[in-house]
Amino acid sequence: MASSGTFDEGRVPVGPAQADGPGGVRAARDVVLPLTRSRVADALTELGYPWFRDSGGDLGAMWAQAVFHVYLLGHDETVLQVRGSWHRRLNIERLGEVLAMLDGWNREYVGPKCYVRVLDDGLLSVVAESSTPLASGVSDSQLVRLLERGVGQGMRVMRDLEELYPDPAARAPGVS
Repeated sequence: MASSGTFDEGRVPVGPAQADGPGGVRAARDVVLPLTRSRVADALTELGYPWFRDSGGDLGAMWAQAVFHVYLLGHDETVLQVRGSWHRRLNIERLGEVLAMLDGWNREYVGPKCYVRVLDDGLLSVVAESSTPLASGVSDSQLVRLLERGVGQGMRVMRDLEELYPDPAARAPGVS
């Protein structure tokens, strides 16, 4: 096929006439719009996640192994951050082994970014977070995928923590 050499070569036309298929119209789910808390709440609902809104207006979702918060960061709130915190705390003496586990995770996987926070009481909190800049906007389908990815990857970290540090209360007394 001969090339016309024009700048728009190979681009899909954008606008009301764009088709999904024969005779179709561009799906509303693919329209890029500004990121808003309302759109995030709608996406969490679509995913069936058990979400909540905290007193500061931030959104979150809870599971047995983690609590995830969804933040809109930056002065214009265009950075989507999904931050999960493991439901249990670890003794500070475990810092070296936890850091080794998370270092391995961070080297092996693209995301989420994993780190440890030392809390005021001296215990450790393990956090997994994914951040995506969306200053140009995001479609509904993209937003759903970003939330699904942030929570899904975070839950993989939480499952690894559960395997490394099983809950002693889940075992029968006297069983080690």
